[in-house]
Amino acid sequence: MKDRYFALKNLIGVLLLFSVLVWGCTKGDQTLGINLLPGVKVLETKYYQDVSTISTNPFSDTKIRVDRPKYNLLGSFNDPLFGRTDASFAAQFRLPYHPDYDPSAILDSTVLRMYYKIIYGDTVSVQNFKVYELTNSLNYDAKYLSSFNIKNLASNEPLGSGSFIPKLRTDSTLADTTQQVISVRLNNSFGTKLLSVDSLKMISNDVFMDIFKGLYVESAPISRKGTLVSIDPTSSSLVLYYHDAYKDTLGFAYRISKNSANVAGYVHDYTRARFKQFLDTQTSTDSLIYVQPTGGIRTKILVPTLSKWQDSTNYIINKATLIIHADTIMSDFKRYNMPDRLYLKVITDSGDEEFPKDSELSSTYYGGYFDATTATYSFNVTQHLEKLMKGLNTDGTAMHNNGFYLVSTERNFSGRRVVLKGAKSALPIEFNVTYTRYK
Repeated sequence: MKDRYFALKNLIGVLLLFSVLVWGCTKGDQTLGINLLPGVKVLETKYYQDVSTISTNPFSDTKIRVDRPKYNLLGSFNDPLFGRTDASFAAQFRLPYHPDYDPSAILDSTVLRMYYKIIYGDTVSVQNFKVYELTNSLNYDAKYLSSFNIKNLASNEPLGSGSFIPKLRTDSTLADTTQQVISVRLNNSFGTKLLSVDSLKMISNDVFMDIFKGLYVESAPISRKGTLVSIDPTSSSLVLYYHDAYKDTLGFAYRISKNSANVAGYVHDYTRARFKQFLDTQTSTDSLIYVQPTGGIRTKILVPTLSKWQDSTNYIINKATLIIHADTIMSDFKRYNMPDRLYLKVITDSGDEEFPKDSELSSTYYGGYFDATTATYSFNVTQHLEKLMKGLNTDGTAMHNNGFYLVSTERNFSGRRVVLKGAKSALPIEFNVTYTRYK
């Protein structure tokens, strides 16, 4: 049934005025004053809840953007619920200024230094990695997806390898504010090559990066436990230590700057994941919901009763929310920090994601923040439901209820995942609507 109140000429002005009232009120009865409008009579304000028809299914999140992440994750992590994740990255190293090496310069050593502070996992597992030179260029303006294999851009022969055991070091206030460094020495032949680059080839980074395209740092998979560390890209550097005929100790650092192409790489092994039998299928529904960043898992949420509101007429939606309960026991939040916030994205007819209209108002109104008191993530979908009632997108095309994807807000730079309670659990997802019927 069409949304007929838009067809009633006498109510056009009423609805516009009512919208102003709704936008001006954030609490209490949002129908306040509607009985004062000529020709409108409020019949009742009611509450509706659906917890029984909602379905949830985990899907591989293989098409997220992984270029220019906030952090470069490095390491191999065996999650007890989500299986293994191996994190690597590739990046350009730029000249901060013209090095002006003297012709008599002789290399002493070449060292890659990577700084981190955040650790996700344990601090006892040895992490191994290798460093390769890129043989193909990264493109700063390109949009790299998590399905892209950045290893294909690198040489087959490593420049060096190293290992480290992740650790935390506190400052004088016992807060974890001190960065740790991972240092690895690279082949002298590589450093000598950089030291001997013609001065004219270093007049600009555009010219220089045709010669030195960057580095690829690859984690070696481990069989148990493990860690992901968050490398701060702009603090990391490739340092040439050298001397010349005039000075004994010199150094020059090539850096990953904000203008550097920087791409994350993730490999997942879900062989032992708890949700393996439910992954990428809608034939069965688990009692739990899974959300994992790093191109990992997004969960599809289908709320069939959203479609039924398209048959509603003479209704005003006061508030519509989707409330999802976290399973703090399964998430093991004391060992593995849960995300502070999640996103609920609308699934379009083409299968893509987009933010619901509610997100345009404000982040607080839209929601998705973790409430530690109730252990829930709540989303306001009022505006989205109103669009469904009209049955039209902003561009005038037909709008359909294809469901939502629940995703991490830190999809390309964090290890923080969460397990939530699904449709078959004791605390299922709640779809709550408060609405007013009028004539």
